[in-house]
Amino acid sequence: MLADLKFALRSLLRSPGYTAVALATLALGIGANTAMFGIVNAILLRPGPYPDATRLVRIFRTSPQSQTWPHSLPNLRDEQAQADVFSHWADFQWWSYSLAEPGRPAEPLSGVTATADLFGTLGVRPLLGRTFTAVEQEPGRDRVAVLSYDCWQRRFDGDPQIIGRTLRLDGEPVTVIGVLPASSADPIFWGRVEVWRPLTLLHDWRESRGNNWLDALARLKPGISLVQAQAEMDTIAARLARQYPANDAGTGLRLVPMHASALDPVGRRVSWLTLGLAGVVLLIACANLANLQLARAAAGVRDTAVRAALGASRARLMGQQIAESTLLAMTGGALGLLVAAWVNDAIGRRAFIGDRPGADFSLDPRVFAFAVIVSLATGLVFGAVPAWVSSRVDLNPALKQQGRGAIGGRAQNRLRHALIVGEVALALLLLSGAGFFIRGLQRFMQRDFGWDTSGLLTGAVALPENRYPTDDSRRVFCERLEERLAALPGVQHVALGSSLPTWSFGSSTGVFAEGRATPPPGKEPLSYCAVVNADYFAALRIPLVAGQLFPAHLRPDSPRVVVINETMARTLWPGEDPIGKRISFSADHPQWEQVIGVVRDVSFAANFGTPDTRMQAYRPLVFVPRAYLNIAVRGAAPETLAAPLRRAVAALDPDLPVAELRTVRQTVDHYDHNFYIASDLLAGFALLGLLLAAIGLYGVVSHLVVRRVPEIGVRVALGASTQNVLCLVLGAGLRLAALGSLLGLTAALALMRLLGAILPGIPGQDPLMLALVVFLLAAVAALACWMPARRATRVDPIIALRTE
Repeated sequence: MLADLKFALRSLLRSPGYTAVALATLALGIGANTAMFGIVNAILLRPGPYPDATRLVRIFRTSPQSQTWPHSLPNLRDEQAQADVFSHWADFQWWSYSLAEPGRPAEPLSGVTATADLFGTLGVRPLLGRTFTAVEQEPGRDRVAVLSYDCWQRRFDGDPQIIGRTLRLDGEPVTVIGVLPASSADPIFWGRVEVWRPLTLLHDWRESRGNNWLDALARLKPGISLVQAQAEMDTIAARLARQYPANDAGTGLRLVPMHASALDPVGRRVSWLTLGLAGVVLLIACANLANLQLARAAAGVRDTAVRAALGASRARLMGQQIAESTLLAMTGGALGLLVAAWVNDAIGRRAFIGDRPGADFSLDPRVFAFAVIVSLATGLVFGAVPAWVSSRVDLNPALKQQGRGAIGGRAQNRLRHALIVGEVALALLLLSGAGFFIRGLQRFMQRDFGWDTSGLLTGAVALPENRYPTDDSRRVFCERLEERLAALPGVQHVALGSSLPTWSFGSSTGVFAEGRATPPPGKEPLSYCAVVNADYFAALRIPLVAGQLFPAHLRPDSPRVVVINETMARTLWPGEDPIGKRISFSADHPQWEQVIGVVRDVSFAANFGTPDTRMQAYRPLVFVPRAYLNIAVRGAAPETLAAPLRRAVAALDPDLPVAELRTVRQTVDHYDHNFYIASDLLAGFALLGLLLAAIGLYGVVSHLVVRRVPEIGVRVALGASTQNVLCLVLGAGLRLAALGSLLGLTAALALMRLLGAILPGIPGQDPLMLALVVFLLAAVAALACWMPARRATRVDPIIALRTE
């Protein structure tokens, strides 16, 4: 084997042009795949930065409508008490806090509120101080906080005396008791968490089994597999469903590895798809290199024949060529690692994790192992078949002639043609996949969402429970805020609500129509339910279809009313007038709300996934004032309203910051930023695949011209015109391109259907885009064939015949 490698090295050094082209092709092909695997590894496969992180699992509540629902506190307590497969268990929820320091405006802090065992579950010890205890989860004793390392460094300059310092969080003094180490940060799962605080166990939360809003993490005991744990949780879920059918019937529990639960299904599918299309680039590169190997073998057939005549076995001849291809592939793989490191660093700087750019897509041992395996496989793929063909040498013709026709003959030509047909087909597949994705993003942004996304500035305000504990206190704040915002110069309308239709309306809930049979628990129809003010529909320009909107004079004791969308009207009362009908969002203790209006369906401007439900309901904010408020103000120049809006909120409460203050367009770009990066990657893969296919087609047609020089000379001597020769060579190349395009078109149609399933929010087939892709490929193929064909027209028949 060592001798074969030495021979391969000498052979490659004697052909620097071939070696350089092969290494560049391999570096790009393997580099693209390694880079994509590095990203998939970072966001889907790499366990978090915690001890024995593979044993950490996230616990979801499931139903026929959803696989990722949150839990209520009573259910979590029962599940934890009955489970015997976990060594630790923690409940948590992402939270938003406000930090108000003397002389500075209040600013939002992203945080997590959790039970005291969260750090034990994760296996994290503080760098400074301590973490909170179970006692500090009690109301009135919860005024403590643990800072993340990044927050400690960025906001407090790494002050070593930070422990014991009092911060004003959510308008009350909170003592810093600990700082977490930098190694505990897991932005892929947690996002950019700055502060961790105890989950306060209020009485209402402890008693309400239907108040589902908490997430749960647990650590498996040593020796317990995920399958075993899932079986026990299935048993517990069935037991709770029997004990509490009103809330738990039809629901289950699902365990997912913590690191695998961080990305939503659409993001996971897009990541795997991009990795798959990067693999297509490598296949094109392999086909190209196999063609180069065949051409190189044809040129060196006389040497191969001499070695065979001197006694070299067929296995020996194949081994030498496979050693050469493997040496090339491993060297190309090493260069590919450099390409992957550069690509991942560039993508990591652009990618958003949470609300800020910057992701760690560094190469770890798993990525290095992937690169080695891919390199070895590549060497075998593009080396084995050419080696097998070239080893079938016919000694007599090879030794008597210059080698033309001595190896492979028609079989070799058919193989080369099949490879180029495959390259063209794969290039069309890549181009169409990238085109559908990019055009799909554009069409998604241009579609009618059912509401007007232009001219809106949005933000969010979180009202602390300790300072706005009652509905009345929150209601007063909402009324005063709406008055102040409406009075700002340039503001036309003010929307306040529990959510805006950018990403989602939050979690869905069951909806029941008066006078209709109540469906079994877990199979009731679901509806999103947004709590909004009266001006919400005017601000978002959601058209009224029937009835009326909320009157401005509604008071807390007014009769309960609701506005629904067209889909709910059609679903609950097909063929009937829904105005005057009544619905409830609870089956056991129905609180009937009369439908007074029907508005148009709205879709989420930044969400490509399939919503839990198409039904949407709107309830008056005055009836159900929320602690978390989304704000949207409409104006001719929304960007200019940011500072006045902040001042208006600060005038009401200086401890309240406005988070995520930006226009809807900026919000959509923020949510979909990483999808734009994926589209750039796919475009790069498609162009690379097109370039490699064009080079391969050029090489095959050039080889065809060289092989048929004598024939062309005879044709010219017998009177063939330049046009005849041009058509002869062009026709041979374009026939291969046409066959590849036909095969690629079939695969492209299947890929577009797959992409439609992965991104259901993107509009369907795009025939114009597909036609443009086919035209582009045809133009590039024609150019790749025309260059050697043009050279064929310059063949001197006298020289050609003398050569023959």
